Amino acid sequence: MQTRSTAKKTRTAPYEQISEEQKRPVLPELQEAIQLEKTSFARSLYRDLACDSVINNFLKKSRSYSITQRRWKLPHSYTKLVNSDTYAPMRSVVSSIVRHFWPAAVARGLRQVVDTHATDIQHDDAEFSSHTSRPSISIIAQGPSFQFSQTRPGSIPAKIGFSNMASCIELQGDGEEMPVESQLARAAINARQIFLHQPNRRFVRTLAITGHHLRLFHFDRSGAQYTPPLNIHDDPHTFVRLIIGITSPNESEIGLDTSIQWTIENGRKTSGKLTTIGADRGKAVYSLLDVEPFFSRCDILGRGTICWRVAHPENGEELLIKDSWRSEDRISEYVHLQEAVGTPGVVQMLSCESDRGQTRSLRAFGTRVPTGFANRIETRVVLRCYGNPVVVFTSAKKVLYALRDAIAGHRRLFKKGLLHRDVSAQNVLFGQPGAEEGDRGVLIDLDMSTRQGDSGIHPVTDWTIGTILYQSVMVISSRSASVPLPHDHLDDLESFFYILAHIVYGHDRHGSLHKLSSDMALWESESGDIGPLKEYILFKPYLPKAVSSRWPASVLGVFYGFRKFIWSIVSEKVALLDEEPEDRVETLKSWRLSAEEHYDLVLRIFDEGIAALEKEEAEPCSSSQPQEGPSPRPALVKRNPLKRPSDDNPEILPPAKRATPRITRNVPNSRSPTPHTNPRSA
Repeated sequence: MQTRSTAKKTRTAPYEQISEEQKRPVLPELQEAIQLEKTSFARSLYRDLACDSVINNFLKKSRSYSITQRRWKLPHSYTKLVNSDTYAPMRSVVSSIVRHFWPAAVARGLRQVVDTHATDIQHDDAEFSSHTSRPSISIIAQGPSFQFSQTRPGSIPAKIGFSNMASCIELQGDGEEMPVESQLARAAINARQIFLHQPNRRFVRTLAITGHHLRLFHFDRSGAQYTPPLNIHDDPHTFVRLIIGITSPNESEIGLDTSIQWTIENGRKTSGKLTTIGADRGKAVYSLLDVEPFFSRCDILGRGTICWRVAHPENGEELLIKDSWRSEDRISEYVHLQEAVGTPGVVQMLSCESDRGQTRSLRAFGTRVPTGFANRIETRVVLRCYGNPVVVFTSAKKVLYALRDAIAGHRRLFKKGLLHRDVSAQNVLFGQPGAEEGDRGVLIDLDMSTRQGDSGIHPVTDWTIGTILYQSVMVISSRSASVPLPHDHLDDLESFFYILAHIVYGHDRHGSLHKLSSDMALWESESGDIGPLKEYILFKPYLPKAVSSRWPASVLGVFYGFRKFIWSIVSEKVALLDEEPEDRVETLKSWRLSAEEHYDLVLRIFDEGIAALEKEEAEPCSSSQPQEGPSPRPALVKRNPLKRPSDDNPEILPPAKRATPRITRNVPNSRSPTPHTNPRSA
């Protein structure tokens, strides 16, 4: 026999199944969640969809509402209900509202109110692919942005999933209310999946109803906010409007970007169109080359970068369209891209929409913005497409070409006053087939770029910017340094060296992957003590035989020459960290004034290596051994900090105890997209 106590356990089981592992992806994003003090946000929404008089007429006629008792026909207490009766009364009320206000959508099957409290809805996470959710009530939708869910290739599409969910409602009975923090986590898990499955989502709104009170949860790229409890009997008009809003057949009203639309056949997307502003500032409609985005971020909070491969409407050229939400206090990437137009070795922008919307307007703040809210602005840019990331290659010569031209492009940006700050293997691409010298390698993704100040100094190093595998020693050390050094062109050149090192250690000259040694295994992990890894690369006298034997002498010569320059930089910077800020000024100034010499030196190393490799390829019998190994470990001398030491009288690095600082970082970096599909340009 089933008792009320066992029935209660049955009803609450879906909540109990949310594990700490399920919460883990969303908890960091909820640190900045805003708890509104008043219900004015909920009351302000969707007033254009139904005025009070229209809602009054509905309430008078509805079988779900009692005019005399001024309350919805819901149980006074849920504790006496058993089995699924907890969900049935509310589902009936919600369905009655949807049928009345959206009769055509219901008749055509465009909106359905479905009890999913016992339905496992699959998540779409590479790391958490086994996770599922059971929203109490799901609003299932059809339309040009929705499709049946297919989380695994070849599987039968599910007719109920996050890919066709307009919104959802979580229900709890009286006496079962979970803490608001748990309600928020539950709502965030569902919202995150909706964002992941619906790449044209701009915001998600869901409801949590406990007994006779509801909370509205709102999610966008600024994070989350939620209302205090609102009594659905005392304020039936707001309750009705919220149901109307989250079930609206107008896709923009439920949070979708309608400039991206798909053709749906048999429940699945088959083709799509994206509308934006063209180079002539007129309307341009591009065909999607893939129905899914080329790249997308998995977080709710943040830039929310989405990249689409499209075809030019006139000549069919493959292009890339990048949507992202920048912080209001940051210069938009399109400003830097505009400055880079016509610059060889740097991604080229064709058109942009600089302000497609702001998260502030999605939250209806009016003139009063809550403390802690950080506004974000959506930008769309149309970019030229390029080749694979530089780590995906078939020719050692092409690798040298690509890195050389990307470094030259970086130099041109620096001369314009721009510093990239996010140099990584995924942000250096091969140029288009047949590209001329200067465009054989292209530097992309200017999101983190910064402009130098009036003094010529860029902001201080910031360990949260960039990909940790390629960050300079100074960027990594900024996490613990009391007064970090400014981020400069030398930090980015150091990142270029680590790209080359990663390629040399992990591949052969033809691009085949090779297992990294245990000392180098941290390249494959974005956590752990990175300091020793940098020491290993910079100070190990020679490459292991197993590595050097895979590469021609010319490439090894570039590696050793580039490393020799970088290790002198690192040793000087490590020493500079020990000095007081006021004692660093002259050294920092000398580095800035020597920037052209630094670039000349690095480019000469590559040009000589390329010339040697071309000669080797023309003379197949030439030696495959490196002509020169690294110099002995130098010691620090007071001099022009980055003047290149002569080969006859090498200056000495500091002793081992002054080696690269050991910096431990356990938080995976999420600033740099690392897609594995190509081509890309953002």
